[in-house]
Amino acid sequence: LKKFNSYDPNHIPVKAKINVTVICSCGNSQISKDFGLFVTYPLRSDDTLAKIATKADLDEGLLQNFNQDANFSKGSGIVFIPGRDENGVYVPLPSRKAGHLARSLVAAGICIRGVCMVLLLAICIYVRYFRKKNGEESKLPPEDSMSPSTKDGDKDSYSDTRSKYILVDKSPKFSYKVLANATENFSLAKKIGQGGFGEVYYGVLGGKKVAIKKMKTQATREFLSELKVLTSVRHLNLVHLIGYCVEGFLFLVYEYMENGNLSQHLHNSEKELMTLSRRMKIALDVARGLEYIHDHSVPVYIHRDIKSDNILLNKNFNGKIADFGLTKLTNIANSTDNTNHMAGTFGYMPPENAYGRISRKMDVYAFGVVLYELISAKAAVIMIDKNEFESHEIKTNESTDEYKSLVALFDEVMDQKGDPIEGLRKLVDPRLGDNYSIDSISKMAKLAKACINRDPKQRPKMRDVVVSLMKLISTIDDESRTDSAELSLDVEHDSN
Repeated sequence: LKKFNSYDPNHIPVKAKINVTVICSCGNSQISKDFGLFVTYPLRSDDTLAKIATKADLDEGLLQNFNQDANFSKGSGIVFIPGRDENGVYVPLPSRKAGHLARSLVAAGICIRGVCMVLLLAICIYVRYFRKKNGEESKLPPEDSMSPSTKDGDKDSYSDTRSKYILVDKSPKFSYKVLANATENFSLAKKIGQGGFGEVYYGVLGGKKVAIKKMKTQATREFLSELKVLTSVRHLNLVHLIGYCVEGFLFLVYEYMENGNLSQHLHNSEKELMTLSRRMKIALDVARGLEYIHDHSVPVYIHRDIKSDNILLNKNFNGKIADFGLTKLTNIANSTDNTNHMAGTFGYMPPENAYGRISRKMDVYAFGVVLYELISAKAAVIMIDKNEFESHEIKTNESTDEYKSLVALFDEVMDQKGDPIEGLRKLVDPRLGDNYSIDSISKMAKLAKACINRDPKQRPKMRDVVVSLMKLISTIDDESRTDSAELSLDVEHDSN
């Protein structure tokens, strides 16, 4: 749990949301037919095969056979332990004498039963410790009733006629005066960002650091979009909306993210270098946020503007998705919708966007571009010198610069015949030096390649991307522990 939650294990806030990864198993008849219900058990540092077998009252060999890829002594990872039902009896696998359909249904029932037990426990914990008070019901007007026809000068009339519609669940309404005081009257010294829909200022409200987005009334549609999304979904990897204001301008108040956005760290050499491990974990954070709005939120949303500028980093470098101004509600029953206009940022938009086709897979495509950015620290659209990658050409005084998408740059390497490793080395962020695993880079690039497939149907779902990144991060963490152990041995040897 520590790996996938940012909280200090000894100081978890009362209303914190904890990410719990649940993986299940339904047994293996080739090993034993006596066990069909399994408990997912996360290994701890002091665990051993013998200790776990003793606790479970099982034979060590049987437990090892059910977890052939597990290393019981390394202190991390997941293993499956045969579990008993509510009567304390091991649940056997269904008999093979039954029909194929019956076997499938029983096996599925066992799996579902096990997962339901875990979910029931989670619900009990939620009700006991994390239940929040019911807030006001969100009330948002039709978009056409929020027409941005009012001029900035009509401050009072705008506020009176529009703000009465915006009663947002758990997001308090602030007055203009309060926000002005928090930002020293929106001083230039407090300005920390400029986006397509407004300016962002740093402020302090009630002793808490906040970021305040100031938007003109022409951005009413985007303002409403952010309100709709961020008041209906809450997730550790989505930026948290604190409140809003409608007085002359439109204001959104967010949690303050101390480390700015991902783009600043990748494309500004003066920023602190991010290790490959940190980059991977930020990618996992973003993938989790997208998985949530794609598959688990009600309703389901498509972000439509995933890019490194819209990935914010808190003081612990945990990644959070921001800027939901272009977000679109999607019909879960229909995988593809149509629109009359393109949305997004060049370099991140998939080919089908040109035809007005939108689906959750467009976010997957943009995420693939972000993965390429994390590897190379290059922008989504870059100006390159062809001689830099074609050393056989003779350099002349003539300019060889050209603009190329990052996707095209990686395609040239990934699609070449033979091993692309050497080509990938040239694309890796030079600031990483030799402090990376080329095998991890290769796996990350292959995942990105799958995400940017020209055929949307061939791109993975974000939940599959999450699983792939979890496995990759686990590999990197294992390598780091091995390197640390070897370094420790070297130091001890030198001291003698």
